[in-house]
Amino acid sequence: MLNKKSKLMLLKKFETAKLEYKEAKEGLPQTIWKTISAFANTRGGIIVLGIKQDKDKIIRQGVKNPQKLVDDLVSAISQKFNFRPVIKPKIAGEKGKHFVIIEVEEALRYEKPIYIKDVGPLKGGYKRVGSVTHSLTDQDFQRFFQERLSSPDAQVLRNAAISDIDTKTITAFKEIRKLQKEGTGELRLKAEELLKAYNMVSKDNRHLTAAGTLLFAKTNTIKRLFPHFRLDIIRIKGTEWGKDNDPFLSTDLTGNLIQIRSQALDIINRFYLTPFKLGKDLIRVEDDPFKRALREALSNLLMHQNYFHPSPSQIRIYNDRIEFYNPGRSLKAPEEYELPGSELRNSLIAGVFYDLGWGEAKGTGFRTTILVLEKKGYPSAQWRNDEKNDTFTMIFPYPSEQVTAQVTAQVTAQVEMRDRIAKILKFCEEPRSSKEIMLLLNLKHRMYFLKEVLQPLVKDGHLKMTMPCKPRSRFQKYITGDKKKRGAE
Repeated sequence: MLNKKSKLMLLKKFETAKLEYKEAKEGLPQTIWKTISAFANTRGGIIVLGIKQDKDKIIRQGVKNPQKLVDDLVSAISQKFNFRPVIKPKIAGEKGKHFVIIEVEEALRYEKPIYIKDVGPLKGGYKRVGSVTHSLTDQDFQRFFQERLSSPDAQVLRNAAISDIDTKTITAFKEIRKLQKEGTGELRLKAEELLKAYNMVSKDNRHLTAAGTLLFAKTNTIKRLFPHFRLDIIRIKGTEWGKDNDPFLSTDLTGNLIQIRSQALDIINRFYLTPFKLGKDLIRVEDDPFKRALREALSNLLMHQNYFHPSPSQIRIYNDRIEFYNPGRSLKAPEEYELPGSELRNSLIAGVFYDLGWGEAKGTGFRTTILVLEKKGYPSAQWRNDEKNDTFTMIFPYPSEQVTAQVTAQVTAQVEMRDRIAKILKFCEEPRSSKEIMLLLNLKHRMYFLKEVLQPLVKDGHLKMTMPCKPRSRFQKYITGDKKKRGAE
């Protein structure tokens, strides 16, 4: 990040391999897009608007409306390129004149070549050679292609240090891994050794790869390096997108993948409460094929998405279906879904998910949990693989006994009851009294509330009393059931 002194020094240097001046008299110059492409494809660089270099002279003219230039640049850049380059525009001043200084970061290997979409890769891609911008050559494209052959999540992120590891996530990983394979060697490794064993650090042990960052880094680090990544869980009270979004039940999840999967699974469980039994180590054993399919879809969404796509992933919960929207098209052709094996976009992330029991090592999870739904009496899953926009959407209609051609009054009542339960469980993440819960639901008949709402949730373990030894105490409160074991599901 440039400080004030560094910014002023830029106004007095000549153009170099990482510095270019532009006048910008009439707004953003059209050549700025070529320069951004060149810097992103090479080693990054800085563009200064408001300066003209004339042979051995630097003419500091300034710009008339610097803030408008910044706003125009930020609003246009997402649509201009095949991948959005990382830019950091700032406004600097000297002797009553204003300049716009734009830092352009080098793109990741997976993103290169960065080219202007309207022109196409052959004529819209550029590189920096010395202080001159050149069009990319056939050899450049061949090199970029070879570098992209490696898994995108294996790329080393120079701005992600070992110190960015979240130690609580390492502990959570080991607890879940232990449930899958007690006594396995990685349980004894320190954080740095564990990530090294999974090939998630650089050769000099100083930086994290994209996979190491997404799986184990702190939330602020992920927000900084993957600004578009989050998982939005949206409750839509209807059957059409954009109508009656419930802000209370909708939530945006941020953080690393291990945290997000556990949180998302907990929210899904709140919407689709089904009977379960306890298996080994008191882990929940689900007998519901529909719930197993949803867990598989969640794992697929997190394992296979394109983390460099400029949109967040989403889980959309409608009255008649649930959709998993994934930024990143399916690399495996839909007509081959019945065949074993999978095409991995993020092989390192997938490896960790397999070890945690969150995915099938041979790519069989899709076939054994999703494609078999119809054979078990459930509606068939559907999907949209949009190659043009690089997105994939998995759609699960609700079980047929709950859904008809139109949402009937009976189905509406079932959905409203599910919403009510989900709202209570979210509200009771902090201890709440029965009176507080009744106020939340706007219920006035206490006996109905106790018999039909509160007691069933306590009996099924979804709510727990804070004073179980004194169930009738006037100080009694209720809290959402223990979630510690849910990450292993």
